[in-house]
This record gives sequence, C-alpha cells and structure tokens, in this order.
Amino acid sequence: MSRDEKQTRIELINPVLFERGWTEAFIREERTPGGTDIIDGKPRKRKGRTDYLLCMPVLDGKPPLPVALLEAKSEDKLPSLGIQQAKDYMKRFNVPIVFSSNGNLYAEYAEDTGEIKDSLPLSIIPTPADLRKRYESIR
Repeated sequence: MSRDEKQTRIELINPVLFERGWTEAFIREERTPGGTDIIDGKPRKRKGRTDYLLCMPVLDGKPPLPVALLEAKSEDKLPSLGIQQAKDYMKRFNVPIVFSSNGNLYAEYAEDTGEIKDSLPLSIIPTPADLRKRYESIR
C-alpha cells in the first residue's frame, strides 16, 4: 500500500532532506492564499500550502532567504505531478528552482535551464551548499 502525501513527507522526504544536510531551521512550510472553485454553482475556497520552502542564511539577524521550493505528492503519483503547482509558486516566493517528489524520485524545473528534469533519485537532491552555488549563479 502506497503512502499518502503526509506519510510520504514524514517517512520518505524528510529523512532524505536531513541526510542531505537540510535542517529544520532552513525548511519552512508556508500557508498561501488558496483559490476558489465553483462546485454546484457555489464558490468553495481552497486552502494553499507550500510543502517545503528551502531557505539559506544570508545575513546574521535576518530571516533565511528562500532559494527553492519542493512540492510533495503521494508515493503512488509521478514525481513530476507537482511541478506545475510549484511553478505557480515560483513568482510568489521569488525562487528560481522548484522540485516535486513522490518520496522516491523527484522532478526539477529551474529558470537557468527552462527545462523539466524528471525521475531523478531523491537521494541526490541538492544539498544546501549545492543549491546555494546554483542559486548564486542564477541570481
């Protein structure tokens, strides 16, 4: 039985991020304004949330700077399924790189390449140092 999105985050994605050097101090979850769906002719508001906003320290005493975003999906979904959703958040958070993962594989879209890379092993997701270097080359 495959894991739902919450289980995928807790059991698969979080451990890999921590192994790759990410700490809770530099991973944020952000609430975002949700959209509105019309169901049976009635508006219904949706809640929005970024799963992982990956941040870097820049200046002492200042909040960390968001550099990338990771959207989680349930284990049975394709890793690229969340890329469009993550791309929608790119401008809101001013990040040049987004990822989507099903806990086993991940997909990536970045401004520097303009391409989606798909089905990469989650075990090689960029470390904070790798992502910082890439971010600085883009911005």
